[in-house]
Amino acid sequence: MKKYFVVLICTLFIQSVFAQDSLQVYKKDGSVLSIAITEIDSIKFEKVAVVKVNSISLNRTAIGLLQGFSYALQPTVDYEGDSYPKIEWTSSNASVASVDNNGNIMPLKAGSVTITAKAGGKDAQCVITVVANGESVYRHGYSELSDSDKTIYNYMLRQILAFESNSKTYSDIYHRVYLDFYSQGITSIDQNKVMRLTNLIIKDVPEAYVLVNYIYRYDYTNYQYYLRVVNSCTPEGYASEMAQIYAACDDITKKITSSITQFEKAKIIHDGYIDWADYGGVSNANCGNITGAFITKKAVCEGFSRAYLMLCQRVGLKCVYVTGAMRTSTTTDSWGNHAWNIAEVDGLWYMVDITADGGFAGMCGYSGFLTGSNTYSEDYRYESVSGSDENVSSVSYSALPTVSTTNYDWVERP
Repeated sequence: MKKYFVVLICTLFIQSVFAQDSLQVYKKDGSVLSIAITEIDSIKFEKVAVVKVNSISLNRTAIGLLQGFSYALQPTVDYEGDSYPKIEWTSSNASVASVDNNGNIMPLKAGSVTITAKAGGKDAQCVITVVANGESVYRHGYSELSDSDKTIYNYMLRQILAFESNSKTYSDIYHRVYLDFYSQGITSIDQNKVMRLTNLIIKDVPEAYVLVNYIYRYDYTNYQYYLRVVNSCTPEGYASEMAQIYAACDDITKKITSSITQFEKAKIIHDGYIDWADYGGVSNANCGNITGAFITKKAVCEGFSRAYLMLCQRVGLKCVYVTGAMRTSTTTDSWGNHAWNIAEVDGLWYMVDITADGGFAGMCGYSGFLTGSNTYSEDYRYESVSGSDENVSSVSYSALPTVSTTNYDWVERP
């Protein structure tokens, strides 16, 4: 005869009763399980620890992370009971960012994702914005750096994206992003390098639009450098804006597949973005960055150029954001400050000027699409109206790629 060793877990939902010749267990679904006493070897009663979770929270509700650099979320659980409750961690999209059983996040590719920590029926969430690193997408300034300076560049970018500060009052005007180089083992740094790398990040990374130009300061009290962030930006606001921007990029690039050519990629995002946004004028506060370019859909040349740079990075094209001047009148030989891109297609670099080709509803031209240096000599120059080359200097790129002398050979060019 089969013998049983019975362990009874006593809770509010299960009640055991001894009958004359059997053990009856009343289950929480209302059914009854009867076990003959003659078949039982022994009976042992155990008390299960009861844990009640009142609330759970995380140290961050939103944060930007650089692809490939992990971050540990810190949970705080308010509970009653004998043991610390088990926390279950989940990611809304594990291909963008994964999370392990201890809350360690690994950002894997550009995108937005929500990490959830759950315990005892309570949960807390953190919205993660993952920005691609300079190894997975082409960033011209980053590509020029030594390995040691790439380490510094990545650290600075990580601090900017995460809004990391020694003050957690994110609403402060010109919120400070601190750069504690010593904590990273970086013992050799100077203000010129801080300024140059910050400027390269602004040129390379459209997602770093939260910075106030390339202004930096030195905190003599804490002996740290810090950068300033636009006062209206918070981690939560940044996460919301970036989720919208990534969705816009996905919409514009949805026709792109792995089998199409570089030229087709360049043209799809050129045409797609021109259909997406219109010229917004300087009255739009965000006209020079990707929030105006993608969210309000009103931008100027600077915003258009940063948008095209971001789209190229999303589809695997090499692209550079450049500034200078454009001829506004051949009669008076007048020039105005301008921003555009140079992009590589089939091994050669060409100019792309979204502003010249679009900017107005129903307009999509190609006079500024994949043109050669012969166009530069006529209507464009790298020097601004003040005569300075803002692209190649002590705080910018070391050099720019050489643009093809002729336009891209597109037989169907209008």
